Formats: sequence, structure tokens, C-alpha cells
Amino acid sequence: MKNSNKPATNAMSERKGPLIINLKNYLEISGEKALILTREAEKVSERTDTEIILSPPQVLLAWVAKNTKLGVIAQHVDIQQPGPSTGFSIPEIVKGVGGAGSLINHSEHPINHEIISELIPRLRSLGLLSIVCAKNLSELRDFSSMNPDYVAIEPPELIGTKKSIATEKPSLITDSFQHLKLVASRSQLICGAGINSSEDIRIAINLGSKGILAASSIVKSKNWYEKIYELASQF
Repeated sequence: MKNSNKPATNAMSERKGPLIINLKNYLEISGEKALILTREAEKVSERTDTEIILSPPQVLLAWVAKNTKLGVIAQHVDIQQPGPSTGFSIPEIVKGVGGAGSLINHSEHPINHEIISELIPRLRSLGLLSIVCAKNLSELRDFSSMNPDYVAIEPPELIGTKKSIATEKPSLITDSFQHLKLVASRSQLICGAGINSSEDIRIAINLGSKGILAASSIVKSKNWYEKIYELASQF
């Protein structure tokens, strides 16, 4: 199933969500298993009419993007320009293989603010989504002034745990949403870190989050379809 979708910008996206699934470098999705999870996510997206975006390891990005109708984004992009550079992932190549955008500044791959400010307009000029991760409200304020498509609030201490931002730090979601509203930001709010259950999603959406960034709770679940459906059905 070849990916014929254009990048899902805010203006284009009328579906619920997005639910962004960061596959990280978990061995549970290595090789062919990445496409098995992708197929399950496609079924859920159709059944719930929810936008689901996958973020596979860089080495799987092109393969997954060419074999799904879902949006597929990079886990990271570098600032290097096209040409003689080696070992970097650049936006132009991400677009060329069917990618729809990139996560930026995930807490497991942080980059400095100057680079972030250069990457956002570069991605936009290519028609690609920019999803910038912030570890606290101060960072979210800084990054939202750069006008990415999404800012993802993710306290690093909760990432990969069973403690959700929705239950442990709900005020962080509320404060983030209120800031974006106050400054009339073009950026929409994503939240993540410890999102494990349908209740986590329900709370986060009610507090103002447009979308959700999830990882281990899905990838490490015993039944991918059931877990993705559990989360996506709450939008």
C-alpha cells in the first residue's frame, strides 16, 4: 500500500487526533515487525477516524512510509544542508522518501534552541510537519514563539513509566494550553510521557491537548491493535 497522502498540516487535518506513535529503537518493531504494527495502526485509524502518525527508527523511515497510507515522520532531523555530509538525516531526504515531517528535540535526542529555530521554517518550506518537544512550560513558551505546527509537552522523568502526565502533572497540560491560547499561537498542543491508558487520553484531551505522543505503552503491549484502539478511541 503505497503512501499517497500529502503531509498532514494543521490546515489539512480535519480528523481527530493526532495520535503519534514513536517506535523509538525498540527491538519489538525491528524489521518486518514495524510493518505489522503499522497495519494494526491503519485498521484503528480507519475504524475510529483518528489521524495516526508513526515515527519509526531512521533506518526504517523510507520503508514504512512507502508501505502505508498513514503519516510517517522522522524521529529527528539534522541542520546539515544537502550535499557532501555523511551520517546525518536532513529534511529534504525525509521528504524525498515520503516522510511527512519530524519530531524535534525529543528528550532522548535534545538539540540546541538555535538549531530548532532554523529547522522549523526549513521543514515548513518543504511542506513538512514540525513537532517540537518541550520538557517544561518555559521551553514550551520559547518553542511556541518559533511557530512549529505542534509543541509536545513531555516531562522527561515520566517518559517510559506508568506515571502519566495526565495524572501526575495535569496542570502542566492546562498551563501549556492556556499559554498557546493567550498568545494566539499557530502551534497546537501535543502531550506525552507515561501515557498508558484510555483515561490518560481522556484527561489530556479535556485539559486542552489536541493530540498525544505515545511510545512504550503501545510498542511493548501484547496486542498492538487493542492498545492502539484503546488510546485512539478516546479522541
